[in-house]
Amino acid sequence: MRSSLLFLTFLCLLLVRCAREVIIDLPEEPTRLVAVCHFTEGENFRAKISLSKSVNDGSATEFLQSLDLVATLSADGQFWDRLIPDTTVTAEITYWESNRDQKAEYGVDYAFSVRVPGYPVIESSSKIPAKVELEPIVIGAGDITISSLGEGLSELRIPLELRLKALPSEEHYFAFNLTHETDVFDPGNFTIEGRTNFLADGRTFSLLHDIPEPVVLINENYWADDRRTLYLVARIPFDPETERPRRIFIEWRTLSEQFYRYHLSLSRQGSNLPFSDPDAVFNNIEGGYGNFSGYAVSRDTVVIPNF
Repeated sequence: MRSSLLFLTFLCLLLVRCAREVIIDLPEEPTRLVAVCHFTEGENFRAKISLSKSVNDGSATEFLQSLDLVATLSADGQFWDRLIPDTTVTAEITYWESNRDQKAEYGVDYAFSVRVPGYPVIESSSKIPAKVELEPIVIGAGDITISSLGEGLSELRIPLELRLKALPSEEHYFAFNLTHETDVFDPGNFTIEGRTNFLADGRTFSLLHDIPEPVVLINENYWADDRRTLYLVARIPFDPETERPRRIFIEWRTLSEQFYRYHLSLSRQGSNLPFSDPDAVFNNIEGGYGNFSGYAVSRDTVVIPNF
């Protein structure tokens, strides 16, 4: 009995000695430019440009206001445009954007450069990928179920199969967004639009990522084993006395690898499992930090049948 007690005491002392505070002295990195710019066909380039901060600096990001900043774009190796500050909303500069007459185009190799006195020049390149379209989506009245939410509200549940027309042989980088339109009859007659919640099985949910963009990122592993269809159940709450959901809008994005890797790394930074090492944020900005990346958009409208 005494020997067992001595052993347990020794083991406890050993564990206490193993648990000690470790101070890690992180090296100071020089301040560099940070730029984030995502672009798609038919739209202007809009970039957020700021300065990097130390790890312990929790202050809000301040976007660069200096008119000494020179941000330029080239297309297929030729100068294309210079970004100008966007002050259409407030006098504060949040975005630097391309000339309103210049729109991004598919198939063009774009390069991005920012120069600010006192800091290293930053550069990056990307392009808009080829669209991977979805098969047309049609739903019937028999597919819809209605459940009660209480307090006079109901919920439509509509199964959606987002099926790719063709699965690319290599890159499987996609994201989506669902919104719906509802007619309101009382008071007055008007239409409202809102983001659509959805249900999915556990495997699917584990491979979806919420990101700062208004889309849900699909992990590339979802498409393993030649899988071509994303199965979801749209959930639309409504008041059956005064409202009728009419349409579901689907935005489907085909992503460049730079867009996908950047937003996947951001998602993993915010949702790491306990005791796991955080992923480094993906960076494709030479001389600084951030992301410059293109994506393609296709849209579909699904009419909700009378129910």
